[in-house]
Amino acid sequence: MLLLKLTIAPLLLLFIHFAQKRFGSFVSGIIPGLPITSGPISYFIALEQGKLFASNSAVASLYGMSGIGLFCFCYAAMLAKYGVVKALFAALTLWCAFSAFTLLLPVNIAFASVLSLSTLLVLALASSKLKFAPDAKPFTAAWELPLKMLLVSCFIMLVTFISAKIGSMWSGLLSTFPVILAVMGSIAHASDKKYSAYKVLNGGIIGSLGGCVFFAVIALALKFEFLIWQVYAAAAVCSTLFTIIMSHYVNRKQFAKPATV
Repeated sequence: MLLLKLTIAPLLLLFIHFAQKRFGSFVSGIIPGLPITSGPISYFIALEQGKLFASNSAVASLYGMSGIGLFCFCYAAMLAKYGVVKALFAALTLWCAFSAFTLLLPVNIAFASVLSLSTLLVLALASSKLKFAPDAKPFTAAWELPLKMLLVSCFIMLVTFISAKIGSMWSGLLSTFPVILAVMGSIAHASDKKYSAYKVLNGGIIGSLGGCVFFAVIALALKFEFLIWQVYAAAAVCSTLFTIIMSHYVNRKQFAKPATV
């Protein structure tokens, strides 16, 4: 189990890295918007803490998808006028405040799904109105990929280790902390690649819609007599198909023409 926790994140991040090179920042933003980190955490929680714990945690993660969307939109909205520190701090503060607020909400799959999907759809529409001039060159750095691998591996280990101590709701919320998007967005922003940062963050919003589908399936299916791996495999397929449809629509509509400031 320890070996799996240590290897799954680097493999997923390699996938994101090659996707960014092949398809650009928007697609590489969608991928971490998906439950690339929170999905494995949820799976390990289900194995270690049981189906009921993991189901309740998945409802919290459903709320957490809205938190990812709010983080991405807040950061994207501040890209043009503010530096990395202010933009990142504001976005993380909003994520923390929203996460604390969701602890007051009911542990209900239907309510969490409707709230998160509607919130993310509004944020996706609002984000599409932001305009940035395309970057002359994409940002590349040899240290970026190892840094992300280290951070995410440590994050998965931390959340799964403390899950029994902090309860299902906090486990689900913490698993959706936007660690990859924060790293990718802030690195691009610090390198004055605002358009690349915007596409990563906007892609994160779209990917979070797929994350809602993933955790809605998890929260519901874990209540039935399915094997754990079957539940997570079905959720991954549903989430991926939904995200492909949404990303195709947004990418076609939003990036059909170059945007200008």
